[in-house]
Amino acid sequence: MPEDGGVSRNDVGDTTDAGASRARNDESGLEAEGPRRPVTVVGAGLTGASWAGLFAAAGLEVRLQDVDEKRLTAAVDRAGAAARFLVENGLADATAAERGIGLLTATTELAEAVADAVHVQECVREDLALKRRLFAAADRAAPSDALVCTSSSGLSISEIQTAAAHHPERCLAAHPYNPPHLVPLVELAPGRLTTPDALTRAAAFFAGVGKEPVTLTHDLPGYIANRLSAALWREAVDLVLRGVATVEDVDTAVRCGPGLRWAAMGPHLLYDLGGGEEGIRGHMEHLAASKEGMLRDLATWTAFPAEAAETLDAGLVREKAGRGYAELTAERDSLLVSFMRARHRLRR
Repeated sequence: MPEDGGVSRNDVGDTTDAGASRARNDESGLEAEGPRRPVTVVGAGLTGASWAGLFAAAGLEVRLQDVDEKRLTAAVDRAGAAARFLVENGLADATAAERGIGLLTATTELAEAVADAVHVQECVREDLALKRRLFAAADRAAPSDALVCTSSSGLSISEIQTAAAHHPERCLAAHPYNPPHLVPLVELAPGRLTTPDALTRAAAFFAGVGKEPVTLTHDLPGYIANRLSAALWREAVDLVLRGVATVEDVDTAVRCGPGLRWAAMGPHLLYDLGGGEEGIRGHMEHLAASKEGMLRDLATWTAFPAEAAETLDAGLVREKAGRGYAELTAERDSLLVSFMRARHRLRR
């Protein structure tokens, strides 16, 4: 989920309720009061601004870095708006958020941005050479104990971290789901040189700002969530291209059926419940043959059919019915907030 951004010109040779957030801050070492080291977000696109808003909402000092001053200005505004959105919806503490918003700064210089930082979150575009240059520069300028994380959704942290000549062991992937300030998932993946301590520290840091981290044992394309999403979307596209259903009906089937359940529990636990008192063993004993029949009929292509984009776009025009990006984004975020708040009430 990266956005455009870049390394500084001098260095080249894009949530929880207040009580739960405060508790996690204590557990992770992000003290509720007193001096704290800054957090740096590199890349001021949509993802970078969203990360910055989340960190600011937790009361942290955030430094946004990008080579584009116009993009930086817009990102500071978006980050502040994201933090206030969390407060308005009961997902962040107002006092902490106002502190973070007041400490939010922007710079085009990477060395300035990472000086004294405890955490660096990279969000530049999906360009391996650019990310390697950025990691090399951050590795030179950031404190030796600072974590350096990429938000990349598709590039290998193992390939990126070798550019950090001094401390590659503190580099890892920390992949969010859009928008990072609202969707709690963050996927942590080590590179070949990442230490277990870096993963442990990263999990504590992200839990402290309201994220729900999952940790992979090794680096692989798409992590967990994007691989599952890709598998589902391929079948969703194929159903439309085969004329089985419209774009809107496929979306409705997911949104009003399994999507609701998946938001409550993951697939393994849901299928365990589907087996009744016998659990997952009972489910597989009774339904494995049926599931295997479906699996044999699923799409298997690995390159999008030529007609996919045009067919999906035509269907989406009908589904959107004149609603634009801003309206749809607001609708999505409102529904996400409603679910998040309900989930927090149940977990108390």
